Amino acid sequence: MLSAPEITEINALIAEIEKLIKPTSEIGARDKATLTSLLKANKETKVLKCFACKREYSDAIVLHFMKEKGVAKNRFHMKSQTSVYVLN
Repeated sequence: MLSAPEITEINALIAEIEKLIKPTSEIGARDKATLTSLLKANKETKVLKCFACKREYSDAIVLHFMKEKGVAKNRFHMKSQTSVYVLN
């Protein structure tokens, strides 16, 4: 179970991410260095925006946007990562 400060931290990050989410967005969690090289290798043209977070929070944040907002999970997503990213 999450404590009150942890919930506050997650909610602040969710509010920040919500500002960027569009119907065609994709969300996931991955460390930034690996993600940028994967996107470059796959010639991804979408714009990347990363948000630093604790490993324990990344899955909860991605799951929130998938269930509550209907955002698609990106194929490069991995569990327990140091950042959450949005591709627009």
